[in-house]
Amino acid sequence: MRTRSLSTTPVSKTDSATASMGLSTNSPLRLLILPKKTSPNARFCTLAHPRTSQPSRYYFCPQKGAYEFTRITAPKTACQSWLLGPEEDDGTLASDVMEEKVPVAGGAEHVPGDAGKRNEDSEVMSNGYVVKNPELFVATPIDPLFLILPAFLTKSSSNKSSVLKSVFLSLEDLLESLRDNSKHLEQTIGHDDFRQSVEARTAVVCDMVEAGNETMYRLNPDKLLQELLSKAEKVVALSLPASMEETFIRKALEAPTMAPTHEESSISELSKASQEVTKVSDSRLPDGTESQSSTTTVETFSSISSADTEITNPDVESPERKKDNLAQLLRIRTALSYIMLSYLPSFLAASLNNKLCSVSSPVDFSRLDQHLAHLSALRAEAVASRSMSDFTRKRTHEDDEVAEARAEKKRKKEEEEKKKKAGESRGVRDLKKVDISGMRKMSDFFGKGPVKKTR
Repeated sequence: MRTRSLSTTPVSKTDSATASMGLSTNSPLRLLILPKKTSPNARFCTLAHPRTSQPSRYYFCPQKGAYEFTRITAPKTACQSWLLGPEEDDGTLASDVMEEKVPVAGGAEHVPGDAGKRNEDSEVMSNGYVVKNPELFVATPIDPLFLILPAFLTKSSSNKSSVLKSVFLSLEDLLESLRDNSKHLEQTIGHDDFRQSVEARTAVVCDMVEAGNETMYRLNPDKLLQELLSKAEKVVALSLPASMEETFIRKALEAPTMAPTHEESSISELSKASQEVTKVSDSRLPDGTESQSSTTTVETFSSISSADTEITNPDVESPERKKDNLAQLLRIRTALSYIMLSYLPSFLAASLNNKLCSVSSPVDFSRLDQHLAHLSALRAEAVASRSMSDFTRKRTHEDDEVAEARAEKKRKKEEEEKKKKAGESRGVRDLKKVDISGMRKMSDFFGKGPVKKTR
């Protein structure tokens, strides 16, 4: 990393104090984590987002491809900030990095701000810099396939909604429709390695024909769905994040706890009493006398066990295996839904969801849908059984969703109270503690006087 020496121009105490305490609110510093061993020609570029078609920032390397930025931040309830200090292990100061020229797409070098602004940032970084919002932006690879997918959609003339293009188009025609929202598309696609990568990924999900010396492409939804399913299976093979596994898998497949009713409790008490009576009667029998009921029971159990042994079918799916298969299907569908909601245009995602629900779907989710519908019915039944008329119900049997909603409402109320208290001064808080019982209000002194009696 190239280093630069600090300016030898003397700085006054007032300017130094302002620089050390002042934070750039208009364009605060951001903490980025970029990939290692990238090309010297790596640039920040602006391309259209595949989901919204809005201009978004990407990190582009001619050899490694495009990278999107994933924002990692602390929860809103955690009031935290970061202190960034100088790095002196290798003799390089953080202020030297701030004075470097930032490369952007197009071959030009953009220097953020003027010279005075750079000197101010350098002075701030040399003394430490406070990041108000602890956000971390990580550059993660993005498949070029997602960047080219919006080119296969067009606006309908009737209702101005997106529809799929039904004609074969060349790669140049597809890229031409993306140039409006992709400012640096020409600079990125101009690199041979990245262009070949885009062509290879486009060929995976398209039907192709040769027109002279040019290849024409048309999107095939079935091939696209198969490619997305393979991506989802790879994600599941590497295991979902713990938060997604807990929220979308374990809780979704968890059966509700049914509260026992009065009839069930009375029946259980009667069965226990009858068992105790049977034990007492058996104990009163003389030695050498067998209970006919116990003998019959033993014979019945032995006959049932032998019958079970004879009828056992190895092809029957065990409950544990069935549960694991349903969980695996739910993981695949969760990962697939996440990919669609993150990278596919809304019209294309809705079209693929309809294919998943059809008979021609490559993966059968019907068993999973039936099981989830059964669990939903059980939850509704559990909520109905725990009505307010049942006064024997304890608080430990509350529904999880109701408890979570109550906790969320309480948390929001506490946040609002904290914001109100943060805006109050110390004098106002002290005045609230004063005992004003028996004191007249200020408005009483400015009210209308008593009406004078006329003679």
